[in-house]
Amino acid sequence: MAKKLDPKETVDFKQVILSEVIQSEALINLLEHKGILTRQELLEEVKRVAAKLPRVET
Repeated sequence: MAKKLDPKETVDFKQVILSEVIQSEALINLLEHKGILTRQELLEEVKRVAAKLPRVET
């Protein structure tokens, strides 16, 4: 049976998204700084991966 969540322990959607954005940006910056990839390579890979995913209707 599912455990009832404590409202004091929950995180709202905005906080989760912001955390993901910050982590992604930090990783991208480190990879770029170390010369592992360029921003252009990242953008190309994002486009490639996104093209494989099913379209979401908005």
